[in-house]
Amino acid sequence: MNERIRSILEHILEDAKDIIAFSQAVGTLEELRKNSLVKKGVVMSLLNIGELASKLPSEFTGEHSQVPWRSMVGMRNFAAHGYHIMNLEIVWDTAQTAIPELIDFIEDILKKGN
Repeated sequence: MNERIRSILEHILEDAKDIIAFSQAVGTLEELRKNSLVKKGVVMSLLNIGELASKLPSEFTGEHSQVPWRSMVGMRNFAAHGYHIMNLEIVWDTAQTAIPELIDFIEDILKKGN
């Protein structure tokens, strides 16, 4: 893995871990709805992940097609252009299910170095 890919993955990992911390801070979807700072933090971190995912070379994303790279970029585009209408249930579900899986994937691939 080249340094550019490693750097992108490390930044994605940092944002993903931030999402977990934000989610744990509020604990529930209802509390997320009430806490605008945490809500903005989660959405901004998702936006960052999507932006970073769009910078990964197609060879890398094709080789690791089990990760929904295109969905990440799609969520980024939606967050960037329609933040005020973000579906918080989808955001919460993503934070609870997809983000932990993404963290596991990135930690594993960084450890292996390929």
